Amino acid sequence: MSSPAIPPPDDATCGVPLLPLRGFWAPRWWPTWIGFGILRLLDRLPWKVQGALAGALGTVAWYAARRDRRTTLVNLRLAYPALTERARRAIGHAHFRSLVFSLFEIGLVWFDRRGRLERLTRLEGREHLEAALAAGRGVLLVGAHFTTNEIAAAVLPRTGHQYDIMYKRSGNELMNQLALRGRLTRSGRLIPNDKFVELLKVMKRGGIALYAPDQRFDGAGSVVVPLFGVPALCNPGTTFIARATRCAVLPFFPLRLADGSGYLMSIGAPLEDFPSGDGARDVARYHALIEAAVAKAPEQYLWSYKRFRPREGEPDPYRGGALRGIR
Repeated sequence: MSSPAIPPPDDATCGVPLLPLRGFWAPRWWPTWIGFGILRLLDRLPWKVQGALAGALGTVAWYAARRDRRTTLVNLRLAYPALTERARRAIGHAHFRSLVFSLFEIGLVWFDRRGRLERLTRLEGREHLEAALAAGRGVLLVGAHFTTNEIAAAVLPRTGHQYDIMYKRSGNELMNQLALRGRLTRSGRLIPNDKFVELLKVMKRGGIALYAPDQRFDGAGSVVVPLFGVPALCNPGTTFIARATRCAVLPFFPLRLADGSGYLMSIGAPLEDFPSGDGARDVARYHALIEAAVAKAPEQYLWSYKRFRPREGEPDPYRGGALRGIR
């Protein structure tokens, strides 16, 4: 089934200008252009060949990227203390293969013109989305940072509705420009995370937005809530959005199928009694959803990110327990 043709929304980049790419030919941009060219070439390979190549390159990355490998193992030791070290290393190794596979998935989203994305992906739970919209409410799809996120967002037009995505801009402006162009081919409006008020506007007008607030947050209003049993600095933004806009909050998680046949994206039922009036309790419910999704394919969660970094002056697990910010 192909995605419906949905015209791009007005101001699809939420005020972020699409700059002429001819302004990015200085030598400092050449590595990014080379990477972009490689992605385009890899996208031409048969899907099974891409999977085999991603597995091989993931093994190379596991041994070559020492810093990221260490971060991954620290996270897995914290999250799965009951597992053997051998089992945790197996998950970590598989995670690196999944990370490399995510690069192939970027190519699939940005460059595919053969309908391969539609053939490889399946969306379930659409009835939950339709029921929430029929009730006249905005819909906040809450996800998390999985290696399959590029694919997950690209499948949403299949619902036949317009949608918005909140994202974090890269420090590489050329990468930002290429990502905007690639993602806009799949429709949707892209909201940078420094324009949080735009997300509120979407909810108030009864729209649909995808939001992944699971990364570390130590800004105003942050709360500490266990994730995988480990204290983590968290963003209670979902509670704030739901309280301010009365939107429905629905979980949305992707899964790369183990047999290599494609992807399953699942929209869950609206969270009942949300928000509860207790931000930490709401985040705990959200974390329980993440943990259940991760249990299906642990290697697909973003373990190479320093999720459990503490505040300044507290023991940092990524520095062997040394106090963060103190040399």
